[in-house]
Amino acid sequence: MKIFKIFDKRFIHTRKRKLTQILFAGLPVIQYIKIRRNKKKKKLFMPVNITKPAIGQRIFYLKVNRIHKTSFDCIQHWVNIISYLNGYIFFVCDNKKLKNLIYKNITFADMNFSFIPSDKKTLKNEISYILDGVTNKLMWQRIAFAMTTAFAHAYKNNYKLSYNIDADDILLYSDAKFIAKAFEKAELYAKENNLDLFNLDMFVSKSFGVHWSFGVVMCLSPQRCFNTLKNNINWRKNKQLINKYKTVYINKFNYNIDWFFTFIRDTQQLRIKTFYIENLLVAHMPDYILEHGWAFMFRWSNGSLKFPILETFYDTEFYNEQIRNIPIYEDCVKIDVDLGGISYKKAFMNFYYWSLYGQIDFQMDMLNYAIQRNKISLETYNRFKSLKSYPGFK
Repeated sequence: MKIFKIFDKRFIHTRKRKLTQILFAGLPVIQYIKIRRNKKKKKLFMPVNITKPAIGQRIFYLKVNRIHKTSFDCIQHWVNIISYLNGYIFFVCDNKKLKNLIYKNITFADMNFSFIPSDKKTLKNEISYILDGVTNKLMWQRIAFAMTTAFAHAYKNNYKLSYNIDADDILLYSDAKFIAKAFEKAELYAKENNLDLFNLDMFVSKSFGVHWSFGVVMCLSPQRCFNTLKNNINWRKNKQLINKYKTVYINKFNYNIDWFFTFIRDTQQLRIKTFYIENLLVAHMPDYILEHGWAFMFRWSNGSLKFPILETFYDTEFYNEQIRNIPIYEDCVKIDVDLGGISYKKAFMNFYYWSLYGQIDFQMDMLNYAIQRNKISLETYNRFKSLKSYPGFK
């Protein structure tokens, strides 16, 4: 028998302070910070204010569900990026354990965030029709509810600019401020070209221009997206549009919301385009990255996708030069924020700076023990003692 706590507490970490919230039946009722007065620590209590987005503020729907070590790396980086964009975060989360772990493990810039569940009601019937008869329908339905929550919620609340992001399994290897700058440039392009949806090139180039996908998507007209979805529930049976626009993939690839919006793009019912960020390295599902199937890592550079995992570990006869250098699809929009050719390497070093620094400290200890115990020569010691400090690549 489960025993539920009536009273509980949770901690919220921001860059300036640690906030403790007292919960009653899972809801925060009061909160406090610890301050030092007269050389003693005291609790400063304050009311709980439910934060809401400011008028015109960018909205970020961070969809999170999977619990693994790298999910918190991904989420933390997205939170850092959003802080540079002055955005408000709605975590779309149906996993209570993950919600608690986000409070425990993520450091926020401020209190501009809240949690909402997937909307399983607003488009319930439409999604059921759209996914009618597909294998693993319940799984794809659950994913579709999370994806379309951003459209329904933004439409209901009249948010003009929002992002729909798979925040627990996509990692962009660059400093947060450069990613923020790239998104600002992408927003400007989207507004100037009156786009409805603008997505990051996670699958378009990888599929030679065929497959449009969610992952990182900017939405500038949630009402149009919402209504277009409702008006196309029989998409797989619309022979007139299928024949007119030659959406031949629909015979085999028609099982999720990503393919549904691929069809919407190709039948020109919404203005949908794709962008990429020059020289940026992206990882999808970094916890499975060496499997390199559904998980993958690539970099947009000089007109091609570069696959460092394939280049390093996989058989070059099977993954030949052509498949390891897929051309960036010609219709994709290039966003350039002057990331250097090796910027992703610097980002790697800074991203895992503290673990690397700790390893160097350990190695220095071992080096000193080794020379004291006559296990190595003075020449070897002198060669490695320069590891003593690691300044990073700020």
